[in-house]
Formats: sequence, structure tokens, C-alpha cells
Amino acid sequence: MLPPVLVAVDGRHDWDPLPGLDAGLLLRDTELMALIHRATGPHPLLAVDLDTVAGLDGDDAAVDFLVQRLGIRVVLTRRPLLALRVAELDGLGLVHVLAFDSTGLNRSLEAHPGVPGVGTVISPGLVLSHLRPAELERLPRPVLAYGLIDGLDAADAVLRHADSLVLRPETAVRIAAAGGITRGSEASGPGPWDSAGPLQNYR
Repeated sequence: MLPPVLVAVDGRHDWDPLPGLDAGLLLRDTELMALIHRATGPHPLLAVDLDTVAGLDGDDAAVDFLVQRLGIRVVLTRRPLLALRVAELDGLGLVHVLAFDSTGLNRSLEAHPGVPGVGTVISPGLVLSHLRPAELERLPRPVLAYGLIDGLDAADAVLRHADSLVLRPETAVRIAAAGGITRGSEASGPGPWDSAGPLQNYR
């Protein structure tokens, strides 16, 4: 199952799992060598925000390198065609969708491939709690909430509608100390970390 939390790190420093918090890692705001070091290290790198990695071009070759050479199976990007390329390589592509207002949300979704293997990153993630049911139904799954989630109450509320959310390390530490997160009942359930197999639930 897709972990409820992806902790956003830059890959330059070690990050130890937090007791009581079911979390993976999202590498962002970093450079290529730190990415390679983290991907080939002892701890699995679960996701990468491609557009924030210095030294990687935003093209198919970059996606091929991440997925085929480094074994990274979850890639976030603002470019729908690159997310589609991730899916073609049996990975999970997640397209950034801006949701500051309904107009921006609708415009972003118009460019979304909407095919199996390509999900949605909602930014800012806290907006998910305020979307209308019809808007939530339009979001291609899985849905990752990204940004402005700064505490346990906000995280629990967002996970009623999202499959996973992104937290800063300091926020993850506070939430783990408070007892962790309970996945909301309205989230879609199985995802690319499911033991049943590679991404089959979203293909």
C-alpha cells in the first residue's frame, strides 16, 4: 500500500525511519550526485520530484535514467508527457496539479493524461479537504497531497481524500511523537507499495 506519508528530504543527509510513522521518502530540491548516492545506498528511495533535481534535464532520457538505471519507480513532475513515460516503464508518474482555485484545478486537469499508471499531485495539499465531491472524483488516482500540511489534524483531514501526503522532516517528527497518522477511510486504498505486485492496482 502507498505509505500514508512521504517525508521530503534533499538526500544530502541521512534520514532514519521514525517509530510509529508509516513513511517513505521523497527526494526533492537536490542535485544529481546526491540523488545517485541516495538511490544506491542502503535505504530505498521511493519517490523523486524530477523538476527539482539540478543536473537532470526534463526529458525522456532523465525519466529513463531514474526508472531504468536507478530503479526509482515513483516520479513527480509538472510535465504530463514525462509522467506518461514513467508509466510506460512500469513506474508510477504523478503529475503536479495546482489547486489554488477551481479555474487552476480545471486547467491543470485538462492536460492530465488520465491513464492507468499516472496519478495526481495536488498542490497545495491542504486544499484537498475543501474540494467539492465532484472535483475529488475527477482526480486520477493515486492522489498525493503536497504542501501546507503542518500538523496531525491537517494530515488526518487530508488523508480522508488522498492516498498519501508529503511532510517536511520536522513536521514528520512532531506527528510521529504524537502517535502517527490514521489513514482516512475515503482514500482509495491499494497502491504501488502494495505487496500484491508492481503498480497493478493503478494500471
